Amino acid sequence: MQKADLPLVRTRASKAAFSMVELLVAVAVIIVLAAVAVPAGVSVMRTSSLAVSAGNIRQLAAGGAAYLGENNYRFWPFLQKGADGDVWWFGLEPASSKGKPEGEREIDMTKGPLANYLPRRMMPDPSLRTSGKPFKPKYKFGYIGAGYNAVIANGWVTGTSPKAKKPLRYWDLTNPSSTVVFATSAQVYPFDKNYIEEFYGIDERQVTVHFRHNGQAMVSFADGSAGFIPMDPSTRDASAPQANIGRFAPKGSFKYLK
Repeated sequence: MQKADLPLVRTRASKAAFSMVELLVAVAVIIVLAAVAVPAGVSVMRTSSLAVSAGNIRQLAAGGAAYLGENNYRFWPFLQKGADGDVWWFGLEPASSKGKPEGEREIDMTKGPLANYLPRRMMPDPSLRTSGKPFKPKYKFGYIGAGYNAVIANGWVTGTSPKAKKPLRYWDLTNPSSTVVFATSAQVYPFDKNYIEEFYGIDERQVTVHFRHNGQAMVSFADGSAGFIPMDPSTRDASAPQANIGRFAPKGSFKYLK
């Protein structure tokens, strides 16, 4: 029998030793990579989310200021209902979209009170999908993650009759530098507490401010400045505490709202 025909023999001990070394090396590499990559990934995600929120709030604040300057410093309505559909502060939800499931509804951001003062499409805020609960969008156009102060809009729905309430004017505010116009916003879905959804307004009663940036909400103020406001701990939505949804102050308080 020639040497090439001899069967290859590997002892159990040598095979086991080789596999153990390989396993230990692989585990060590994974541990090192995880130790480096996980914090870096979380940091990048937080920075990205913060940048998107800041960009959206900045654009909303600039657009709102331009609107005020051209409309006798009166704030824009929150929602106006009409035959063509619902005109929200951020766009038109056409009548043809009514009846469609949430997430499939349409919104036309080229129409509405701020249409001429904002970009045609705001960048979706990624932090809404990493808030501890599954996220459910309302419209298929995306989501901006911000809510408008319905108190200065003088109500959630503004009628079209001459006697209907009009939004407040800038001069009606007692302290514009501490009156929030826009804030990061969301709510726990009322029909299934396992989800959070986008919400487009804040007032003295709703639990809809989203403190998604290290327990703080990013806001813009009526004087054009921007900043962060922490949550009042007593207002945290207990049905989804990890989502950090609450209020600036207890229900009934107009702090930061007027």
